Amino acid sequence: MEGLGVGFLGVIAVSSLVQAAFLIGLAQSARRLGRRVDEMQQRLDRDLRPTLESLSRISRNLAEVSDTAVLQARRVDDLIADTVEKIEETTSVVRSFVVRPLGPLGDILAFLRGLRRGFEVYSEFRGHDSAVRGTRRRYSEDEHLFI
Repeated sequence: MEGLGVGFLGVIAVSSLVQAAFLIGLAQSARRLGRRVDEMQQRLDRDLRPTLESLSRISRNLAEVSDTAVLQARRVDDLIADTVEKIEETTSVVRSFVVRPLGPLGDILAFLRGLRRGFEVYSEFRGHDSAVRGTRRRYSEDEHLFI
């Protein structure tokens, strides 16, 4: 039985050596993979760092432009509001100095228009009166359709 125990111990020793060889190979592969990952990281840092810095600079510039645009928009809004206020003031001044003194003139013009319309109505009634006396009045084509 001793021969059998020694045989099993030999098999165990050989399998331990094979396992150790696999572990050594695995460790070497892991070390090579680690080096490749480090190289890739360095290359990415080297290649992407300028791009990221450029994007950061562009972002800062856009923020500055946006702030400037907001400030300018506020200034334009204030300018427009001030202009509208001045136009309203000018309109009220024009009304007080021009329209109010011309108010009686407007009343006189309205009175004259009323007189003119009265003469027009009077002359239409005269024409109607002459039609009743026998003078023929001309009608337009569709005047007889009026109800």
